[in-house]
Amino acid sequence: MEEVESVKKLILQRLIRSNIWGGKHIPLNFVYKCLPGHYKNNQGKKLVEKALKELTNLSFVIILPKKTGKGVDDHISLNSRKVSEIKQFLES
Repeated sequence: MEEVESVKKLILQRLIRSNIWGGKHIPLNFVYKCLPGHYKNNQGKKLVEKALKELTNLSFVIILPKKTGKGVDDHISLNSRKVSEIKQFLES
């Protein structure tokens, strides 16, 4: 469980650093690319998917399908209504 918490913090820090709040969003693939190499194998991807699911359930991130030039991809952004909760989570 501790490893899931560290993945959640990595994802949130990446999105905050890139200033991805509210209506501004990036493809979900970019989140996978920013993670360290040991999260890119099958076991690591399951861990990342679990962390993303927990972040979505906490309403920290919003994942929506968006139209792109090549079809439809999932995009992610931070929930701008949960700024204080996100910062408290990162400090803990």
